[in-house]
Amino acid sequence: MSRPQAVPPPAPIRTMADLFAVAHAMEADAVAYYERVAADLREQGDDALAGLFARLARIEGGHVDQIESWSADQGGALPASTPLPWPVPAMFDEPAEELGQSRLVTPYRALAAAVRQEERSFAFWTYVAATAPADDIRAAAERMAHEELEHVALLRRERRTAFHQARETRTSPLPTLGLRDLAARERTLADRLDAAFRDDAMLGPLPAEARANAERLDQADEIELQLTLGPETGTPDLVHAAEVLVEAYLAVADVAQDAALVATAQGLAATAISRLAALRMWSARHGVRPVDDA
Repeated sequence: MSRPQAVPPPAPIRTMADLFAVAHAMEADAVAYYERVAADLREQGDDALAGLFARLARIEGGHVDQIESWSADQGGALPASTPLPWPVPAMFDEPAEELGQSRLVTPYRALAAAVRQEERSFAFWTYVAATAPADDIRAAAERMAHEELEHVALLRRERRTAFHQARETRTSPLPTLGLRDLAARERTLADRLDAAFRDDAMLGPLPAEARANAERLDQADEIELQLTLGPETGTPDLVHAAEVLVEAYLAVADVAQDAALVATAQGLAATAISRLAALRMWSARHGVRPVDDA
């Protein structure tokens, strides 16, 4: 089964009406997706998991309401009545009917699907902001991207809870890592990306970006936290290496008390999510996971 990835919009969004229409359609698609999965799970008799998907549908429904209110505040028409400038991209890994009828679906898997949807939505809105022809559209797209990033953080916390609830009792404590450890991971990832994609037009800039992330971490006040990140170079899968850094930055933003550090962590998380989306896009185009020889 192919895995849809976040892609740049087919063309720039040129009006606020189009932006609201696209945003509304994307959120409405998410509501329909979760509601369909919930209904299928209820038919199977899994009321607890159906309730989780129903709650995800209500969260996305709240986003639909927010977009409608925002459009009304701007004096625009109802977004649902505005023709879309182009079809909105798919944001989920698998059709709702496949997930809802799967006997293997778990709360962790459900929340993981929601996390990936929000990450792709974040990447989508960063593309929209980068190609916006006017300041008001750019600002609105950046606001959408920021809200998607907040959704990612919320759902990742939920996913971590589901993971720990399902896991057997630990026999050893989680490792403690600091920002300097994360800086070292960024530099290691930069070297690995450089070796794998030095001549790749899309991924070639990623090593320099990773080294810049490391420098930001070096300049921040140290903080330590316990995380399950997995080995730094124990797998050749670069998507995994990029994903654990996303998890780390969102965790730092969760626990940091200093406003400047929270802002730094959120900025690093945004960069890391965009990097993860780029690596997944490369994987989808080439039909393989990006790996190196580390």
